[in-house]
Amino acid sequence: ETFKLTYSIKSFRLELDGPVDAAFTTGEVVSGHVVLELCRDTRVCSMKVQGRGVAVAHWLENRGMNAIYNDYTSRITYFRKRQHLIRGQY
Repeated sequence: ETFKLTYSIKSFRLELDGPVDAAFTTGEVVSGHVVLELCRDTRVCSMKVQGRGVAVAHWLENRGMNAIYNDYTSRITYFRKRQHLIRGQY
C-alpha cells in the first residue's frame, strides 16, 4: 500500500537544546532533536528538514510638529539550510 507520509504524521516538532526563548548570534552552534510521532507503522525512505533564521524590525519615526510619521521595516535572512536526516533511494 502506497500513501503519503503526511497522512501518517501525528506530530512533528523541533526541540532545540537550551531555553525556549533563546536568541542565537553569528557563529553559535544550534542543536536539538527532531521528534516525529506517527499514527501507524510507516516506511520512510527519505526525510529532509529546512531551517531558516530571519529577523524583522518595524519602527515609526515622528518628524516635526505636524506628527508626520516615517514608517520603516527591515527584514534580514541570516540563513536558509536544508539537511537530509534520512537519505534513501527515490
